[in-house]
Amino acid sequence: MQKQQEHLQLLYVVNDMLRQAEADGLNISVILPRVLRVAAVELNASSGSIIIADTESGVEYSWNVDGDDSYQTHYLPFIGQVMEYGIAGQAVRSHQTICIQNTLTDPRWWRRPDHATAMEPWSAICTPLIARNRPIGAITITKQGVGQFDFSDVNLLEAIARQAASNIENARLHTTTQRQLREAELFNAASKAINSSLDVNEIMQSMLRQMNELLNAEAISVALVEGDELVYRLAEGAGKDEIVGLRLPRNHGITGWVMENAQPVIVNDPRKDARFTTIGDQRSGLRTDAIICAPLEANERVLGTIQAINPPNGMFLNDDLRVLNRLASLASSAIDKSEQYHRTQAAEARYTNLFEDSIDAIIITDHDGIIREVNRRVRSFLKYKRRDLVGVSIDKLHRGNILAEGRDVLGESVGKVHVMQRRAVTQDEQLIPVEVHVKRTGDGKYDELQWIYHDISKQVELEQMRDDLTAMLFHDMQNPLSNVISSLELLDDDLLPKDIDPIASMMVTVAYRSSQRLRHLIRSLLDINQLEAGHPIHEQRCVTTDEIFEFVALMMEMPMQTKGMTLALEIADGLPLLHVNKDMIERIIINLIDNAVKFSKRGDTITLTAKLDNAQKYVEISLADEGPGIPAKYRRSIFEKFYRTPNNTSKGIGLGLAFCRLAVEAHGGGIWVTESPSGGAQFNFSIPADRCSEKQIESENG
Repeated sequence: MQKQQEHLQLLYVVNDMLRQAEADGLNISVILPRVLRVAAVELNASSGSIIIADTESGVEYSWNVDGDDSYQTHYLPFIGQVMEYGIAGQAVRSHQTICIQNTLTDPRWWRRPDHATAMEPWSAICTPLIARNRPIGAITITKQGVGQFDFSDVNLLEAIARQAASNIENARLHTTTQRQLREAELFNAASKAINSSLDVNEIMQSMLRQMNELLNAEAISVALVEGDELVYRLAEGAGKDEIVGLRLPRNHGITGWVMENAQPVIVNDPRKDARFTTIGDQRSGLRTDAIICAPLEANERVLGTIQAINPPNGMFLNDDLRVLNRLASLASSAIDKSEQYHRTQAAEARYTNLFEDSIDAIIITDHDGIIREVNRRVRSFLKYKRRDLVGVSIDKLHRGNILAEGRDVLGESVGKVHVMQRRAVTQDEQLIPVEVHVKRTGDGKYDELQWIYHDISKQVELEQMRDDLTAMLFHDMQNPLSNVISSLELLDDDLLPKDIDPIASMMVTVAYRSSQRLRHLIRSLLDINQLEAGHPIHEQRCVTTDEIFEFVALMMEMPMQTKGMTLALEIADGLPLLHVNKDMIERIIINLIDNAVKFSKRGDTITLTAKLDNAQKYVEISLADEGPGIPAKYRRSIFEKFYRTPNNTSKGIGLGLAFCRLAVEAHGGGIWVTESPSGGAQFNFSIPADRCSEKQIESENG
């Protein structure tokens, strides 16, 4: 009865003590040692411990009492083992009190190497702390000797545990809430700092200071990737001046592992971890007993790591890593934002320099052609001041609507260039020939047009001089060449008897046909200028395809025999008459045959065909060879003036096919290239088939 009264009195004492602890601020670091000391004193125990553990975060708090000393435990790896294998863990999992009468013989006792229970027989009681039907930890009391505790001692410790559990849980929740508030303040301050400054070093240093206050670690640092190294750039706490500047291989140590694997990690006993290296300790003069490390990641790229060492209780918890990981995310945002800003600044500087210093005149307009910006070359080239151009239409610089054609690129993909030739109007009303390259820029939402002006005054002048010279030369060549042809005709018809000297007669014939081909070439070159200028074709009449093919075969007979080649003619039945300039169509075909001969070998056959197209509106004339063919990418370009395909070693200046295109188009037809049945090239052109009415034929026949 007396013992029950003593126990009841003790519970009153415990209750008063807990109320006083709550009045002092629900400080768990105050409540735990007080509860532990009361239990040890009342059970006349030599030592004891109290462990608070969360099912997710592991051990959160651990206090010990030895005689008159009470202290927070710093060898938490051992405490974790106790919670996993010893009686504290068993009591928590079973919700039952465990009493051990001899620690040396009971396998449930997890021996602490530096305690007497490892070498001498002791007795122990461990009871779970249960709050709101959930175990939050355990309290253990030990006494030297065997069988030192009885049933009443067990009841007393359980009563103390029941009395204290709710207060401990309240203190724990209070401490957790306070920590969460401090975390929220830290992250809020960090977010504001990131949004208010672009100085990443200033932001990071401030974040590290606040983070270190929250974790209360001995040191915290940031290492950034530079090439194949991790370089410690910022630090707070002990040894910060020494650690800054340390360079490690990017795969070296625990931080290197985090860097390579992009995973956060807690290591509470680093000297037993194969990844650990002491290089940092040697540099800073500290000893790393526990470390947490998290990667700094942005846009799926690891920028570096952030790490903290040595918390006050000797062990980092999952909550600590969670906070560090969140801080790493904020730090990564700050670094990435700073890098993007500096990259943008550098790109803008490069663009400005390229834009302003370009040797070409560049104008930027919106999609309506309103000028937004011009570079220095525009101002000097067109003699305008910037303020005279910005805000006005691009059409101001031209006589004619250039915007209508330039805006066609808005329907094209970004960057595709449209080229046109125009005359630009300077401020003093001079006209300058320009080649304008216009392309669409922007992201689709804010499209702009970029206009690049190339001054082609010299080019136009040279082309005009070349055209004038060419026309003059060819025009002046016609008269003497006509005299040569007339003389050869006279010699062949009247002065040279064919039956007396057949060899001489054959040579005159060859000279006559060659002169005729030369006259056709000169006429083709002269016709190019006329056709490019848009002049209509004169001297058109209705002829048969047979007439044209017969003349072509006669003119090409000798050259093809000389080279051992054969010209095959294939004319479909019932072809209509063609209303054409016969001489020009003949020259088109001769040019195509000449071109085929250049790329054919001895013994090859060149096939000339004529047929109606499927719609029976055009006569299609085709020339197929057995040569190497023409790659598809060159089949449009070869019809341009002076164009020659790469690796083309044949003689010529690239005008023959240009004449063919212009002449065919002037007749209302088209010309194109395909692959021949033998794999060579097949040139095809079409001539309208319905232009020779009966009246036209009668009129031409007189």
